[in-house]
Amino acid sequence: MTSRAPLVSVLTPTFNQSEFIGECISSVIAQSYPNWEQIVIDDSSTDTTEDVVRRCTDRRVHFHRQPHAGILALASTYNRALRESRGDLVAILEGDDFWAPEKLDLLVPKFNDPSVVLAYGRAGIVTGAKVTRTTIPDARFARRFGRPALFNDPPGAAARAMLRVGYPFAFPCAVVIRRAALDAIGGFQAVAGLGAMDYPTFLELTLVGRFAYVDRVVAYWRRHPGSGSWSTHEPAIRSASAFADSFVQKHSRMLGLSPGEARAVNAAARRRVQRAAFNTGRNLLLQRRWREAQNSFLRAVRSPYPPILLGGLVGYAASVLKIDIEGLMRAVGRTSFGPERTAKR
Repeated sequence: MTSRAPLVSVLTPTFNQSEFIGECISSVIAQSYPNWEQIVIDDSSTDTTEDVVRRCTDRRVHFHRQPHAGILALASTYNRALRESRGDLVAILEGDDFWAPEKLDLLVPKFNDPSVVLAYGRAGIVTGAKVTRTTIPDARFARRFGRPALFNDPPGAAARAMLRVGYPFAFPCAVVIRRAALDAIGGFQAVAGLGAMDYPTFLELTLVGRFAYVDRVVAYWRRHPGSGSWSTHEPAIRSASAFADSFVQKHSRMLGLSPGEARAVNAAARRRVQRAAFNTGRNLLLQRRWREAQNSFLRAVRSPYPPILLGGLVGYAASVLKIDIEGLMRAVGRTSFGPERTAKR
């Protein structure tokens, strides 16, 4: 990398996010680091998303509208944005997320080290308009997996942690990626049945070079009722788990997983699928789709993991009685449907 300030291409896929896209773009314009371009790809929104974007007068913001591809083609949408971009560095910011003003100033200098392929900080979780105290990664993750995982040092160390937790602890809105490394793996990775491209893409990047981690909240990831599709949640978790299994088999030598660690990865993947069945059942209860909820909870009760098994039994009883269990979940401190990120549009 030369001494000049490198251009950062900010890739922003969006669909029907008129309520949030203005804050998303404003957070990029507010960056203390000035050398960026933002590529907004609108997946044929039917609300006023396009109008909001076009009201922006900053020439660094570029708008493109494409025929509707849908959530399962999100990797393709990202790769289209990548083709439209010019930067040596690539950042990700979906249309309902936003950045802290110093994000790029904190992360871009990390690429002065040629061995770094991805730099990231912590992502704060926003529920609706409320910034919560939850961050990814958090202190518990850091204690559990340590510096090797956080910095992917040696390369592959971060993959071992991602495989255990089932999602990328470097959240997309909080990262910057070296374009050459992204090109080396063939761009953003698509997995059949999985809308989110971050898990397979970041797993592949762990094998290319080291990560740089800044222990600061640099971005905010928003959860809201329109941010995901529960009809595809469980199948997406199954697809992610299947990809993880194939990734382990393909790269077992480089990952250096012991037989016990490989079994733990497989057990964690099965547990995530069972938890997804439970969470899908919860959502179906809220929709009063009692019979479908029963079927989801029956899949959850096959889990040997006691919390999921117990939750499945309670959920099944609730589906028979035709009530939801959200009051109970709030009472035990479980107000969300779990940390798994499958996609957000």
